[in-house]
Amino acid sequence: MSEWTEVKRDEEKVEKPTFWEPAAIGETIQGKYIDLEEDVGQFKSNLYTIRTTEGEVKIWGSTVLDELMRKVNLNNEVRITFNGKQPSKSGKNPWKDFKVEYRE
Repeated sequence: MSEWTEVKRDEEKVEKPTFWEPAAIGETIQGKYIDLEEDVGQFKSNLYTIRTTEGEVKIWGSTVLDELMRKVNLNNEVRITFNGKQPSKSGKNPWKDFKVEYRE
């Protein structure tokens, strides 16, 4: 029989995705809309990928953002502005409000 050879993990750093999580009203992200992943994670959310000047950034969808992004085609340039949190009708969890602009 031959000798045992140990299988080692790659020592290269695996690049973790960067997520856009705006906190302040007026924060924006701008770049080319390059990917949409659907039914991601435990809540089956949309996950958008924008290529910015600093690299690829992922954005978790929400009811408001999903509705707005439906009108934007892949490969369009997009600018998303965080308009803050708004109170929900039930008074429980506030929802995030966004403005979405695009150009071809």
